Amino acid sequence: MNFYGHTRTLMRMVMPGLFLLSIPFGTLADEATSKKPDWYQRLEMLRSVPYISHSEDLVDANEAGVVLYDPEKSYAGYNFYCTNHSGKAFLLDMMGQEVHRWEYSSRGGVIADHAVLLENGDLMVIKVGDLLRLNWDSDLIWRKKMSAHHDVAQAPDGSFYAIVKERWAHRDKQVWFDALVHISAKGEELDRWSSYKNLAQLKGVLDTRSFLDTVLDSTRGSSPPESKISASPGRLRVHRDLEYFHMNTVNIIPDNDLGEKDGRFQRGNLLVCFRNVNQIAVLEKDTYRVLWAWGEGNLEEPHHPTMLPNGHILVFDNGTQRRYSRVVELDPLAEYIVWEYMADPPDDFYSCRKGAAQRLPNGNTFISESDQGRVFEVTHEGELVWEWLNPVVIGRHRQGYYRMLRLPAAFVDGLLEVHRD
Repeated sequence: MNFYGHTRTLMRMVMPGLFLLSIPFGTLADEATSKKPDWYQRLEMLRSVPYISHSEDLVDANEAGVVLYDPEKSYAGYNFYCTNHSGKAFLLDMMGQEVHRWEYSSRGGVIADHAVLLENGDLMVIKVGDLLRLNWDSDLIWRKKMSAHHDVAQAPDGSFYAIVKERWAHRDKQVWFDALVHISAKGEELDRWSSYKNLAQLKGVLDTRSFLDTVLDSTRGSSPPESKISASPGRLRVHRDLEYFHMNTVNIIPDNDLGEKDGRFQRGNLLVCFRNVNQIAVLEKDTYRVLWAWGEGNLEEPHHPTMLPNGHILVFDNGTQRRYSRVVELDPLAEYIVWEYMADPPDDFYSCRKGAAQRLPNGNTFISESDQGRVFEVTHEGELVWEWLNPVVIGRHRQGYYRMLRLPAAFVDGLLEVHRD
């Protein structure tokens, strides 16, 4: 089934103020960084900041903020996101007005593309070379130096899982692999699962059609040319020839109907995304053993799988080859797509390098078209009922971001009341 968005007709607003911002780059703090060749140092720096970019399309700078809002059909709440270019995380109301912000910057970089708001108002922040925990007032609680990137998730016991990069010698090359690091609430490393050390097991359960083995064999004895990192108007590109899996999501599976029947999908297991091999997977929480995987031949460099209360999985399918994106809801047992959202025409909705999708309590879907600096909410039938455009425009290009989430009004109102001056 295909569901399509409708034309914007309900409301237009202009948010004042456009900002010309620079993006400071810092190198990672790993001890081995200084020993790496120059091109590896630059790769490590860029790969640790997920998809610094902005829209390649020329945009109208006056069209910004909330440009569409149907209060009768949308799910009322607050909108949370952060940006790597400003060192800030924001809470916005449904009209796009800021109700709170967190700020943190230091030598070596600023807040990267993702942060997670905790129940007490603390913030877990992925920053270049660091994982930070801030309080409501942006005071630093603790900092752990690590090559964290893309995602961090809190487990039911208060601990965290973060994705980090590791570099290993593989097939005569230096190759990037990802690991999951389990961290206590105080920032202490509890254990680590390495995709490199478990490569044999992963090859036994994942579809290997997109694995890098053939590419790596073809480059034996040669070094990647300088063109492996290239800049073009509107984006920085890092070619992925020497990056094996590129994990971009780790989610803790919540209580769900399927998990009560099938232990693979029970509460506490990990739902992850291996972007470069076009697959999502469930890992057992204690052993990290792959219990289920799907996607090759159906997904193209996906992002942000989440488990829904009914046991289905929602996924942002970037569509890097077909050149348009979609959001799909999958029945993981039948491996059947039961719902999807595409634009009409399809290429009106396309985020090549990042994106997210969230199922809201009223059944609507909240979608981050991140490359375009756009977020929108659609009903189950595909009707567009809320839309936000990033007000930060550099030149004629709208600044991208990683992920925006809609938070329940009662949750945020409670935090605002507790922390009221």
